[in-house]
Amino acid sequence: MPPDKRFASEITFHVRYAETDSMGFVHHAAYLVWFEEGRSAFIRERGWSYAGIEASGYFLVATDLEARYLRAARYDQQVTVRTWIVEARSRAITFACEIFEADDDRALFRARLTLICLDSAGRPTRIPESWRAWLEG
Repeated sequence: MPPDKRFASEITFHVRYAETDSMGFVHHAAYLVWFEEGRSAFIRERGWSYAGIEASGYFLVATDLEARYLRAARYDQQVTVRTWIVEARSRAITFACEIFEADDDRALFRARLTLICLDSAGRPTRIPESWRAWLEG
């Protein structure tokens, strides 16, 4: 959970069969896909979209990932992805997420991801001022 009253986005869904192995456990890579979906939901709820970011000539590229797998999710289990911004610097944004069991809040996965802002030529650049509203909200 965010350490303060900052905005956090939540999405809840059932684990799909395609995300599991032959034992019914979620494959480790699926948690990162869910984190990406959480970031996309966060940005949409703040009035933007990744498509809008890219259409404006900017890109957010991963530079650092910390992930902690706590408990395995299983096929058809309902999970919630909670996502928030930990830090927004001049050229980078750090998101955090927690994925937990929707019915009892037991944590399954926690992660932090730092993304750097690139311009259309692929050079690191300052985050546009026009993003401040959804970054700081």
